[in-house]
Amino acid sequence: MHRGKHELQHRPELRHYILPTLNYYLKLIELPNLELETYLRQQLETNPLLEETPEESSGESEDVETNAEDNEKSGDDIKDAEALNIVELFAEDSNISYGDRERQFDPMENLPACEDKLYDCLMRQARRKCKDRELQIAELVISNLEEDGRLTTAPEDLTADGYDLSEIVAVVEKIRHFEPIGCAWREEKEALLTQLEVMGYTKDSIEFMLVDNYLDSLKKNHYKNIMRELSIDEERFLKAKEVIMKLDPRPGSQCSSTPSRYVTPDFVVRWRDDKLVAHLNDEYMPRVRVRRQYLEILKNPKNVPSEQLDFIKQRVQAAHNLIVAIEQRRRSLAKIIDNILEYQREFFENGYNYLKPITMTDFARQLSVNPSTISRAIANKYLASPWGIHQLKFFFSPPVSHTDKSFIFKKIKEIVDNEDKSSPLSDTQIAKQLSRQGIIISRRTVSKYRDVLRIPAHQFRRE
Repeated sequence: MHRGKHELQHRPELRHYILPTLNYYLKLIELPNLELETYLRQQLETNPLLEETPEESSGESEDVETNAEDNEKSGDDIKDAEALNIVELFAEDSNISYGDRERQFDPMENLPACEDKLYDCLMRQARRKCKDRELQIAELVISNLEEDGRLTTAPEDLTADGYDLSEIVAVVEKIRHFEPIGCAWREEKEALLTQLEVMGYTKDSIEFMLVDNYLDSLKKNHYKNIMRELSIDEERFLKAKEVIMKLDPRPGSQCSSTPSRYVTPDFVVRWRDDKLVAHLNDEYMPRVRVRRQYLEILKNPKNVPSEQLDFIKQRVQAAHNLIVAIEQRRRSLAKIIDNILEYQREFFENGYNYLKPITMTDFARQLSVNPSTISRAIANKYLASPWGIHQLKFFFSPPVSHTDKSFIFKKIKEIVDNEDKSSPLSDTQIAKQLSRQGIIISRRTVSKYRDVLRIPAHQFRRE
């Protein structure tokens, strides 16, 4: 009888492992401050070794000011925090602090348009259906979607950190098949065509051809021309039109059309002593630490049953990972808000006309981090400034070379409407004003666009 032999074989294999601290960090960086507060209170309930630091023992917290010293601190990585001695990290006089207690914020000051849920809805599906590199691209794409599902940045502008255009296009197409169907559209018809495809309509169907080739004619009610060109009768046309009327050209609104709610901003930019400063608005965040009695047990484990000691070690390690991740989250967010303040300083000082365009990819490159880190960090977060409360996504927009001409036309018209009529602006002066807003075009281009708008030259606008 033949008996199989047992053999030892060595096979090289690559595996990805996520450290517990990094796992906590990736989870916490996505949470707005209010959700993080809720999460920490849940941790206080489920981990008996954790306790909240009493307010009176914490001393007065300091702002995360925008200066060179803070920028250095913000750049520290997880390894620095991991290197802390465990007793120092959880001791009674732990110096991990949260936020600024100098100012009370009135939640009635500003009201955002709606809750940002589309990102969460799509990311849940992306985590199930995408892996590794594809998931990173999906997160980058989803973070560039408007509330209605429109992709604000051209796929070409998302090519960075080794991402190929073909990879991005493939992921965009995949996201369009997530629920709600059709998100990540650039042109209105793209959302409708994806919905028709999912419903089973082929490219040679009347419904598909109407959307793909005759959408503008449909909007203008040029029905007879459409029927003549497609060689169909009125009954077939009306049947196809009925299908199209049930489609959703703004699919993202299905996730975002929630009632307005008041929010507490996660970041605050304000004037202090004639200087703009930024800080994290986490004054209500509970400060957590390990109970002193359990640290004493770890230092003197005599007469402690082994099972109980193992339990304490596991819980202390979990607490260690959590607190290190909280601190790293704070440092990462501080670094991001410092750089936003520095890059958009003219906006915070002078207003909307001075907002500079920049993509998340370019911003991530400035900070030497992956774009997915930025998209995670700014998701669902708000910033309060002298100009109101805005989602952090408000500060990221593509350069004007990839923006619709209608946007430039609008800006030129605004400049001309607000000029001094006794001394109208020349095309060169208009080009200079546009450049302050991040719109870099030549004098000749201004002249060309002015003619399209039927705005006379400055010599003929004088009153």
